[in-house]
Amino acid sequence: MSFVPRMLALTALSLATMASQAASREEAQALLKSALAEVQAKGVEGASSEFSAGGNWNKGTMYVFVADLKANILAHSANAKLVGKNLWEVKDATGKLFVQEQVRQVQAAPQGAVQMRWMNPSTKQIGDAEAVIGRIPGKDAYIGAVWFK
Repeated sequence: MSFVPRMLALTALSLATMASQAASREEAQALLKSALAEVQAKGVEGASSEFSAGGNWNKGTMYVFVADLKANILAHSANAKLVGKNLWEVKDATGKLFVQEQVRQVQAAPQGAVQMRWMNPSTKQIGDAEAVIGRIPGKDAYIGAVWFK
């Protein structure tokens, strides 16, 4: 196989792999629903330790996080180093205070979604992402499932 056909084959394989790893909003909503059920079954602390361990809560381009309404990260399945950090002033690649927007949304309604330009944990590149979020009933906290477009 010559160089050009080999490169085309590798490119096609790479694109197919990326497409198979790409998440959808429906998958993120299903992950959010599962995460909320996990919190209801194990409590915020019990579920948060499981989320931060990754496993089924970190699905390539999709992950789960838990934050309180002051933007303190309680769990993060893609980056456990963020647990305990306050992200109130964190901006995305466009300068948007997306965490503040998440907090405002869950204070106004039990569910929402926030668009952002953020680091994709699989590619390590900035990409278009959406956090589908849901308030944890009876708690001053919420869960988000982030997926990359």
